[in-house]
Amino acid sequence: MTKITFGTDGWRGIIADDFTFDNVKIVAQAIADYVSETYTDPKIIIGYDYRFHSENFAKICADILTSNGIQVLFSKNPIPTPAVAHAVVKYKASGAIMITASHNPYYYNGIKFIPHYGGPANTQITDRIVKNVERIQNSGISEINPDSSLVEFFDHKEEYLNDLLALIDRSAFEGRRLKVLVNPMYGCGIGYVDEALRRLGCEVKVINNHRDPLFGGHLPEPNLENMKDLLEIIKTEEFDLGLATDGDADRFGVVNPDGEFISANQVISMLTDYLINTRGRASSVARTVATTSMVDKIAERHGMRCIETPVGFKYIAECLMKEDSLIGGEESGGLSIKGHVPEKDGILADILVAEAVARLQKSPKEILDKVESEYGKLYNKRIDIRTTHSKKQEALERIKNFGKDSVASLKCLEYRTRDGLKVILENEAWFLVRASGTEDLIRIYAESRDMDTLEKILSEVKEYLGL
Repeated sequence: MTKITFGTDGWRGIIADDFTFDNVKIVAQAIADYVSETYTDPKIIIGYDYRFHSENFAKICADILTSNGIQVLFSKNPIPTPAVAHAVVKYKASGAIMITASHNPYYYNGIKFIPHYGGPANTQITDRIVKNVERIQNSGISEINPDSSLVEFFDHKEEYLNDLLALIDRSAFEGRRLKVLVNPMYGCGIGYVDEALRRLGCEVKVINNHRDPLFGGHLPEPNLENMKDLLEIIKTEEFDLGLATDGDADRFGVVNPDGEFISANQVISMLTDYLINTRGRASSVARTVATTSMVDKIAERHGMRCIETPVGFKYIAECLMKEDSLIGGEESGGLSIKGHVPEKDGILADILVAEAVARLQKSPKEILDKVESEYGKLYNKRIDIRTTHSKKQEALERIKNFGKDSVASLKCLEYRTRDGLKVILENEAWFLVRASGTEDLIRIYAESRDMDTLEKILSEVKEYLGL
């Protein structure tokens, strides 16, 4: 029996191995049971990405839901995750099922449940769905009798783009025609970032903007390794900016005109500073435990609180909804802002970067340099270490019993264990060790004022863990 586990952002599995039509039926029934117990006359939106069989997995979900008497709004076309979240709020739906494996390899697919508030499902919700899954796996699914009269098809692109552009300061683009290279990475960002930029008066060139379930042979994740084509092209013409989104367009990627990749930590830092200066202060900003402390420094300078959350955008979503957070971000490339849905949105992040570039008339790197000159530069890095199950368990035991007084000749000042082990060191340095919940993988994150110290921290921690 397949163990169906909801991670930080839904359930994902390998197509035809554990992610099968039969298992999708089980998860869809578990969601149907949850929404039937929780909402009166539930209405569920169904969206899907460009992956292999996504539209067919989505159709199976619709069949299960309508067999349970649940009304379904079914997207006519592949749709970004943030647009699905926006539709949930706009149509006052009980929630949504999104068929996507986001930035995972092409041979994965997944199911994400988005509750009525238009953000990632919290642990309490996913725990209830998983309990339903376990019960259904033991008892089996009743006969499926789909009711097509309960299905309505919709296209949400215009409403989503209109509301997204309402969050953008259009005056920043007046008299400034940006030339932007856009890479949706064969994913759901196709026709979204480029269209939004054109409406703002930008000149746009797009690459990788057709369906390819193999994602061009790369992970659909907008990082340095997977965007070499964009990095090469941007240097051949006079572009102001390069922008990308991942497989379901909830993550962003930013490239300087000279081909330098701007990391998610750097983008979150510059947008935090930019938004405070242009949108005004709020009560707080939010970041995950693995995200740069530059956000803290910027918030403190402006008299705002910086909330540190566990890894997972569901925790950032809580801050956006309940803590008056102006912006929330995570180092893996997720971001949203006050006034938008509490779901990470790579399309919004990209357009906000374009706004900053247009208003300040500087490249992303020049904007970042100004921020770093004002607040001080911080270097950060993450290393992912694949290991055996036994070595992973040994490393976890070492994390639990961590007793070093110093690392890289820096005194250990504070130990935080809310999500893995985060140790605050002297001189604004820190490191974090987290284990994957689904793989034999250990992640080590670190930050420091200089690269030499950063590498020493990573090396010493790795050695301590025996990896």
